[in-house]
Amino acid sequence: MDKVTQRLLTWVDAHGVPPRHDEVEDRLLADGWTLCGEGDWARAYRSPIGRVAARVSPFDPACAFTARLYREGAGNRYLPRLDAHRSLDGGGHLMVMELLDAMPAEQAQRWHRRLHDPAAHRTDPELATVAALIDDVHRRAEAELPWCGPLDDNPNNVMRDAAGQATFVDLFYVQGLVLYDKALTAPAEVVTAIPCELRRHMFEIPALAREAGPDEVARMRAAIAAADLGKR
Repeated sequence: MDKVTQRLLTWVDAHGVPPRHDEVEDRLLADGWTLCGEGDWARAYRSPIGRVAARVSPFDPACAFTARLYREGAGNRYLPRLDAHRSLDGGGHLMVMELLDAMPAEQAQRWHRRLHDPAAHRTDPELATVAALIDDVHRRAEAELPWCGPLDDNPNNVMRDAAGQATFVDLFYVQGLVLYDKALTAPAEVVTAIPCELRRHMFEIPALAREAGPDEVARMRAAIAAADLGKR
């Protein structure tokens, strides 16, 4: 592990309680990491040295299952190298992993199809192994995660490592449209399904900043706060 990554993890682990996602992002920027990507749930930062990325999410219930997949499949060429995973305050997550590059959408779609193609498995045992592991972890996620979605076949979820090898990432997710709709229409379901300490920053994910106006977010916050009070 390089010194920049080690410095980051030492800082995170030195906290008496897990730091917030915004504190981690401020630390990354101060130490020379640069923003290199933004999805629905997280932002990615590139290390100033080496091919290392930090994925920081304010709230991502599926991230623990993604980290589990990477750990259990360590060494499989179709999964990225995971250097560290840390839970952050209020349901946030930090993953430090190898830096990956985008793959053309058409190629990525072909890889998604190959992932569950028995013919491809017969000629590529390592692909068959990772497909079975992905299905196994996804079944566990479906059993434990409220509003767990199907495997995400978005082309952005197949990337390339430094050698050009196809790599599957971020295949598990909570159905955000369902979750955030319920925050307004059935907030009691949300507060019952997800403990308060694991959703403290649920209204700070990048997708909401892009797609929901401040008034809508304020209504969601108020509805969830009222539902929390109703549980006491």
